[in-house]
Amino acid sequence: MSIQKKPILTDEFLDELAKEISQLYGGPEYEKNDLQVRQDY
Repeated sequence: MSIQKKPILTDEFLDELAKEISQLYGGPEYEKNDLQVRQDY
């Protein structure tokens, strides 16, 4: 008999955290080109 454990961090929390980080640090489109942009300078 197994007991299901609740996750410490819910999907909703992680989604909100991802949105906030994207707003602060430039969003996912910046992440894709981050390495290339830094190498260009």
